[in-house]
Amino acid sequence: MPSALNNSALPSSDSPSLALVHPTQQEKIATWKLNGASWAGQLSLEAYLSRENLLENQPLTLDGGITFWILVDSNQTSTPRTILASCESLRKRALVRRGDGEVEETIAHGICSVFCNVDFRGQGYAGRMMKELGKALDTWQQQAGTVADFTVLFSDIGKRFYSKRGWEPFPSSHVALRALEYEERDSDSKRLPRADPLYDNDLVDLCRADETALRAKIAGSAKAQAMTVALLPDMETMQWHKAREVFTAKELLGKTPEVRGAIAHAENDSRVWCIWTRTFGSRVSENTLNILRMVIEGEEDLETPKPGADGASIHLDGANQAQVLATAAVLRAAQREAAKWTMNEVQVWNPSLLCQQAAKYLQPSSKLIDRENDSIASLRWHGPHLVPGVTLSWLGIEKYGWC
Repeated sequence: MPSALNNSALPSSDSPSLALVHPTQQEKIATWKLNGASWAGQLSLEAYLSRENLLENQPLTLDGGITFWILVDSNQTSTPRTILASCESLRKRALVRRGDGEVEETIAHGICSVFCNVDFRGQGYAGRMMKELGKALDTWQQQAGTVADFTVLFSDIGKRFYSKRGWEPFPSSHVALRALEYEERDSDSKRLPRADPLYDNDLVDLCRADETALRAKIAGSAKAQAMTVALLPDMETMQWHKAREVFTAKELLGKTPEVRGAIAHAENDSRVWCIWTRTFGSRVSENTLNILRMVIEGEEDLETPKPGADGASIHLDGANQAQVLATAAVLRAAQREAAKWTMNEVQVWNPSLLCQQAAKYLQPSSKLIDRENDSIASLRWHGPHLVPGVTLSWLGIEKYGWC
């Protein structure tokens, strides 16, 4: 990217002349070229730019759904402007349950693509950008006179940097299951219910049902004196993830993925389903089939299994066992799908205890992995000051919320 300022002319990170602004089209492409050198992974830079353009034009991101931000020196008169740091924010539908029990739909923002020019690192520009962004998102795309409730991001640089700037880390764990070829012997499947594939036309009704259930869960499960928030796992969010994986799959493998997840029915007539995405890493060995959303109907009505020292449950009653087996069925389908698409493993973020049990049923060595450095779920509360004794809870910290 052309740079109109040399390092000796750069302002300090606390300079009042620094400003967070929206880039021109030319500047936006320049930021993609800069971060593409680090994030393109297995894609060529040309393909990476095409993918970013595609993601800017999805139902989730159209009509102001995505906002681009750059940090510049407002005193600079020459062009092009020197981009000191850049990021994006995606508008997301969300729910908030306040301490009085009222549940409201609100607008949250997911922050992503935080990047500082390699030549300018170590000078505090990324930190200054996040400080300015926090203030800007207080009211960005909110109704006149109102302040945003919360914003989120998923940190790949640990917990400290963003925590110092107001985005506090939340539980960030996962279980991983290895990909499983169809030719491998699978005695476990004899006890599992049938898992059917999910396609695009199946997801609309499932996302609606999920949203209804999530609203009820927030309204009924939050404790007194607690604030509870959740990003909605709506169809527009799933379409954004699909666009990302379909583009990359076609570019790298020359084929289009069609199966979007799996669904199984437990013996007690409840359903278990998951929606997944194929994530192509920086190299083939990092390819992962991520579960975007795992839904176990009626799970909150079951007795919570007590975890043992190794993370396994001490006891599962009949109803719980039926749910575990149905969950195992959809996870087994995910393992098979992972192998078909050169994915190394299947990951489920922040799995419930029943989901952990299903993972152990399929792969006894599986365990809950607490992440410390990458994909750290982080949330900043922008709303009214939380009084002492009021806790903040975030439901549904799963891959669908990532951007």
